[in-house]
Amino acid sequence: MERQNRRMSHQNKMMTEEDIKKNKTGFIIVQSITLLRIPLAITFAAVLLSLSSQGMRFYISLSILLLIEATDLFDGPIARHFNLSSEYGATLDPYADSISRLIVYFAMALSGLVLLLLPLCMALRDITVAYSRILLAKKGFSVSAKKSGKIKAAFQAIGGIAALLGPYYWNLVGKWSFYFLSWTLIIVTLMSSVEYVSAALKTFKKNEKSPKR
Repeated sequence: MERQNRRMSHQNKMMTEEDIKKNKTGFIIVQSITLLRIPLAITFAAVLLSLSSQGMRFYISLSILLLIEATDLFDGPIARHFNLSSEYGATLDPYADSISRLIVYFAMALSGLVLLLLPLCMALRDITVAYSRILLAKKGFSVSAKKSGKIKAAFQAIGGIAALLGPYYWNLVGKWSFYFLSWTLIIVTLMSSVEYVSAALKTFKKNEKSPKR
């Protein structure tokens, strides 16, 4: 009962189709902030893989990466402050996160800043979580990010900055830090899928046990 009450309370805070029509401009602005992460990530990859000057490449890449993380950090609070939260946004936010971070980390892997296994594990995790979200959505549950997903996002955000700084500290602390960072992010990324898969499996099993009419 308590879980149902939390679920109903969450749904009541979300914008309805009618609310979206009334405040279409605000809704579009918030979603645009979220989607901005994707073209920013593409720009990040282009800069990281094309500029020959290491100093210029670092500063521009870092600036873009910080801007990506800023949009991720503030789009949710902005939506909640102006009562613009919606299931569309709850679905679009993890999508934009997934695409932008995959682009960023694949670019860093190609630049030798992280192990190639890291973005591959990120892709595996995101596909698994996406299917879990589909099952949850079909049963009427919210598909917004869970606590483990937010922890993963924080690790990946900090990890991206640490990876960019790698060439400046590898010679000081040793190349082991390269592997330590990559494997830490791999473990955190894969572990973050457990909460989503577990919730989806519980929903599936509960549905299987319910009597058919």
